[in-house]
Formats: sequence, structure tokens, C-alpha cells
Amino acid sequence: MEKEGTEEFFYWELKDEKRLWDFDSGEIVALSQFRDSLKMELGSKKLKSAVHKESRQDLEPSLIAKAEDGDRINALLVHTGTIGKIRKINFLESQILNYQATRFPLFSKPTEFHGFIAVNEKEGIIRVYFGSSDTEWPPKPHVIIEELENEIKQGWKLKYHLHNHFCKKDSDYIGILAPSLADAQYYKMLKERFKVEKTLITNGFHTVEIDNDDFSKFESH
Repeated sequence: MEKEGTEEFFYWELKDEKRLWDFDSGEIVALSQFRDSLKMELGSKKLKSAVHKESRQDLEPSLIAKAEDGDRINALLVHTGTIGKIRKINFLESQILNYQATRFPLFSKPTEFHGFIAVNEKEGIIRVYFGSSDTEWPPKPHVIIEELENEIKQGWKLKYHLHNHFCKKDSDYIGILAPSLADAQYYKMLKERFKVEKTLITNGFHTVEIDNDDFSKFESH
């Protein structure tokens, strides 16, 4: 679709098969290297604890009312189980993140990407529109948005928006499974323009699914 410097925008077209949504990640060399690096840096016990911390949804709901920071509120909405469902990362998500980690290692040069997952139910195929660069934040996906607007008219549906989160060393590297203020604002746009069904955030271990009915409940810009 478009490539300039380290910025790239393209799509994969795949047959919509059950294995895409299964939890067998397949061959994920770069993602496995990221996990191994975390294990060496943190140790097995600390890594396990950090991964568990970001996957739990059993915190006390009363914590939400006490929070003042918007990002903290959003995290608590997920980790109290109020909004969203956290589950193991699936095959398709693993492969997409592994591709980006192959370009830029997640441990030494962490980056985020856009993944717009569209479905053509009549043809039984999906497209993953992908956008990324070498920066911590993904580039603005104008070319993907324009393409989606055309494809929606041809019978495609935007089912998911996927992106990844990571953290720095002081937060044990494991990405937060909740939308930032900017993420939540972006989700509202995707619902309004494309009726996206769900959004997905992955940290390479787990993924949170958020239904479009819940977008307005998050703090946003």
C-alpha cells in the first residue's frame, strides 16, 4: 500500500480459518526471543508475577472511584473485570506481533503497531491491514483508513482493531492491557466511522478484548 523509510502500510489476505483464532501460536521466533530476554532480565519468578499482574481481573471495584488519573481509571476498569475480557494471546495476534518484533526487537527497541482486521463473510476471507514504523508510537494510518472506507462499501466489515502495549524497565516491561486516553478516543472514532465490533490490546502474553458498547465508559481525551 505504502512504504516510506521505516513506515510501512500493507495488508495480509487470509482464508478465515479456525486456527487463526486458536491459542497455538505457531512459529514465533522473534516473540519467543522477547520472552526469553524478559526471563533473563527479570528471572522466572518476577516475570511470572509481572505477567499475572497484567492478566488479572479480580481487583476490588471500589478502587475505581478512588482513582483520579484517567489512565489509572481505565486500567482499573479492566483489571476489576468491569470491562473487557483478558485471555491468552491467539495465533493471529502472535503472528502479527512476531512480524513487528522481527523488524524491531521488542526488548531492545519496543514499538507499537496498528492492525485493522477486516472480514468478508461472503468470501470467507480476512484482511489484516498493518501499519508500523521504528518509533514507540505507530504512524498515523491515513492510507489504511482510506482503503477501509472503500472496502466497507464492497461488503467488508471491520471486526477488530489490534495494537500492542509495552512498558519500560521500571514497570517490568509487561504492557498494560487497558486503553490509554488516546486509545479510547480512537476507539470511539472507529465505532462511529466503521462500526468496529471489538478492539484488542496485546502485550505478547495476553490480550484484552473490548466490546464497542464499552468504548464510551473509558476515560478519553
